[in-house]
Amino acid sequence: REAIANLEKAVKVKREVPGLYVILSSLYEEEKDIPGAERILKEGMLLLPQNVDLYYSLGVLYEKTNRFEESIHQMRTLLKIDPDHADALNFIGYSYADRGINLGEAEKMIQKALQLKPGNGYMIDSLGWTYFKQNRIDLAIQYLKEAASLLPNDGTVAEHLGDAYLKAGRSQEALESYQRALKLNPASGSLPKKIDDLPKK
Repeated sequence: REAIANLEKAVKVKREVPGLYVILSSLYEEEKDIPGAERILKEGMLLLPQNVDLYYSLGVLYEKTNRFEESIHQMRTLLKIDPDHADALNFIGYSYADRGINLGEAEKMIQKALQLKPGNGYMIDSLGWTYFKQNRIDLAIQYLKEAASLLPNDGTVAEHLGDAYLKAGRSQEALESYQRALKLNPASGSLPKKIDDLPKK
């Protein structure tokens, strides 16, 4: 808590430095003090209402604490300030795709994000996952394979690719992707069941 106390003092002196609010919020979050994390970001936003980093951080905090509508609202507010904020575009697009909603809008937002940040593995994964949710499986596999090669240590991307292979009836490749995902994310609750449920030869 000493680091938090020191940063609280620093924020009172350097009120115009957005990074201090973001760091302090993350320290509160590490301490499981979500109200504190939210409070400090909102304090920063009152002083710096055009700073996109504060909106983005608050949107991510809401997403982590299962406040979906509020997280999307923060990201949309951010996009009114900066319509070309690639991470916010990707955040909304992936959030929609993961829930299987607004898939057309999700696709457009992620495509725009990728135009702004070409070759970004996380955004390529988002687009592939959107295609998966749209049941465009060949396209999904194409993009998810690329994402998996760019992000070889990301278990979620490997699991996405496994899901796409399974949907395409390519169970051996699905198994390999799931096993890689489980190695990267051994605490996964979903992967052991997916592996057990694969068609047996």
